[in-house]
Amino acid sequence: MKIVLKEVSRRELADSVLITGFRGFGMVGYTTSKYLALALKAKKVGYVLTDFLPPFIVVEEDGLGFPFDIYYSDSARVTVLVNRALPEREFVDEYALGIARWASRVGFQYVTLVGGLSREFKPAGDEHGYRWASNRLYKGPMLEAPQLEVGLGVMGPLALLYVYLDYMKVPAIMLLPYSFVEGVDYDASLVAIRVISKNLLKLDVSPEELETRASIQRAEVERIIQMIEKEAEREDHESKGMFM
Repeated sequence: MKIVLKEVSRRELADSVLITGFRGFGMVGYTTSKYLALALKAKKVGYVLTDFLPPFIVVEEDGLGFPFDIYYSDSARVTVLVNRALPEREFVDEYALGIARWASRVGFQYVTLVGGLSREFKPAGDEHGYRWASNRLYKGPMLEAPQLEVGLGVMGPLALLYVYLDYMKVPAIMLLPYSFVEGVDYDASLVAIRVISKNLLKLDVSPEELETRASIQRAEVERIIQMIEKEAEREDHESKGMFM
């Protein structure tokens, strides 16, 4: 695996905050990193080459996107790794270890990993909308929400990367907004960006397109819920009108 940097050196990235995630529950890790890079007006400064590179590129808001792109905002001191693709299962371990080794060599201040946590586990009345965890090397900033509860866990590339970052002695925090399991959960990604910008980076970040998409999605979910409730009321009314 090779990290290709253009227009910046590894030394310039040192002591910045690295943020990344994958296409897991609600696509939260990918969507958050993508829109955060756009909101910060970060510049594409490199990409990851692997022996298992997925054979595709895609046109996005900022031009052609490669499977694994690296963005950097000098003003925010933030590096974002946008994983547009998922490594094939047999290569996930190699990819996660390679990224952890690179993070260790660069000397990032800390790494923020973003993923989704099923809404099934969201406690009634929860006001935070997320949970989090950090390794023994992470010293802050700390977050307002409770940490990930006993019995809950994380699977996939995010979990492997967390393990390897700890092994490589890289400070890391994992942010897990409650999310839909299927599809894209824009609202969960919006929660992640707000927590990252306000609590971790201490920046005012406003991802307008993401906020618009989240608002549309919330309205659609509310419409579906109302339809389900009305149908339940109709069936209840009809059942009460039956007799033998």
